[in-house]
Amino acid sequence: MKLMNIADEGAQYKWQLYDLYDKAFPEQEKKPLQVMEQLVADGKMEMLVLVDEDEFAGLAINLIDEEQNRALLDYYAIAPEKRNGGYGSKGLEVLLERFKNYKYIFEIETQDEKAENAEERKRRKVFYLRNGLKETGLFVNVYDTDFELLTPDGELTFWEYVDFLREVMYEEYVEILRPTLIAMKKK
Repeated sequence: MKLMNIADEGAQYKWQLYDLYDKAFPEQEKKPLQVMEQLVADGKMEMLVLVDEDEFAGLAINLIDEEQNRALLDYYAIAPEKRNGGYGSKGLEVLLERFKNYKYIFEIETQDEKAENAEERKRRKVFYLRNGLKETGLFVNVYDTDFELLTPDGELTFWEYVDFLREVMYEEYVEILRPTLIAMKKK
């Protein structure tokens, strides 16, 4: 499994990435493509495809602050035909290696037994913890969605998270996102 950037060596997979992005994420969680393309042009976002033996396997879209070696996995999805084949774990392994010298942040929907996708949320958290991520104890609300923050080392403060968002997003977009700390639990 390898990562390819659609801005260069992975260009032939661009439309597969866009199609999976469109189908895999709820409307309220998606950024407009023109905003994402502007972030890419500004060096603040990287749109990567997961490729296995020249076959498109998934996408990983990261917000990036190269100056301070920080990144946030904004979107991660495996192509439907590749799911349940170990591609999610392999892709995450490659991503963690790619960003091993970064503060790498993951946002996952909080556990909520009343949510329509409660079982999916539970599986997602188990998946990330099984693949080496750790709980930071931080729970935030961003753009009207509650998230739990995970990192490879379990270390992150709310203000590091907000500072990262301010660095990579435009201030007016951060005001739209309205990051709010909703809970902080001792680890």
